[in-house]
Amino acid sequence: MAVVNIKEIYNRVLKIFEKAGLAHEDAVVMADVLTDAQMKGITTHGYIRVKKYVDCIKSGGIKPAGELRIENEMPSWARVDGQGGLGIVIANKAADIAIQKAKETGVGIVNVYNSHHLGPAGYYAAKCADAGMLGMVMSNGDVLVAATGSREKTIGNNPFAYAVPAGKYDKILYDVAMSMGSDMKIIQMEQEGKQVPNGWMLDAKGSPSNNPSDYMAGGVLLPFGGYKGYGLALMVETFAAVLSGAAVTQNVHAWNSTPGTSGNVGHFIMALDIAKMCDVNEYIKRTESIIDEIKSSEKAEGADGIFYPGEKEQIAKNACLLAGTVEVVDSVMELIKTAEASF
Repeated sequence: MAVVNIKEIYNRVLKIFEKAGLAHEDAVVMADVLTDAQMKGITTHGYIRVKKYVDCIKSGGIKPAGELRIENEMPSWARVDGQGGLGIVIANKAADIAIQKAKETGVGIVNVYNSHHLGPAGYYAAKCADAGMLGMVMSNGDVLVAATGSREKTIGNNPFAYAVPAGKYDKILYDVAMSMGSDMKIIQMEQEGKQVPNGWMLDAKGSPSNNPSDYMAGGVLLPFGGYKGYGLALMVETFAAVLSGAAVTQNVHAWNSTPGTSGNVGHFIMALDIAKMCDVNEYIKRTESIIDEIKSSEKAEGADGIFYPGEKEQIAKNACLLAGTVEVVDSVMELIKTAEASF
């Protein structure tokens, strides 16, 4: 494990994406999003992704231009063509459009197609909350998860996030994918010689397994909460992909396993302007009171605290910012070095 200076690693990542052909402002977005995830401890969406994104760009599967095109538009809604760009860059620009429309009409919704993996969906929901809005973000992806009752990869591990301003508590930020655990976590477990927890996966024959190698040999992820997670995954598929015109289920290309192909991933981003719906101060007061009540409830035996969604991640980020450093595993540092050496 390496403890690295945040500014130094941030600038290294920024320069990698500039060399990959991104405009400076888009490379800044990539460095911002990946660094934010790394500091929050969401390492599956942090620096480990750098080399894969670069590989996809160099192979032609992802276009580095990062330009989106508005195809259809109404005062509160837009359908956007991501033109095969990096999902992080495209989703960030789509969130800006949603926020601007919400400022004008109270509600801003942007559907995106022809995009790629958007990274941590919570980043864009948080952007809405920081603008004084309620934010909601969804995206589909390549199939990784079994539908309830199936033993096959049936639907994407489709992320869903929401964020709302919370006054003295900053914001409530909820960001989940639909499986019990991500494929990246299972890959990390295999690398670290760890077993997969019960209920996370089936092997290629459809039997429960704790062996991460079984996943790599054709296994499948299971949805969290059984049919509940499966139902939410299907909701995201319809909102983010069907409505936008993006590829759905089996037709989505895996950006990290088929880097030379366009993913045609779909996103759904919504912003609601609180100020146009109610008194902002009253809204903040009521939200704070909910969290006050939750955090004052009696702790369960063995619990280390009662946290609202996003609190633990923000605590981790604040600790990194205070120290000026962030932890990065040695294997990821090697991936960054390899990406740097590829230009």
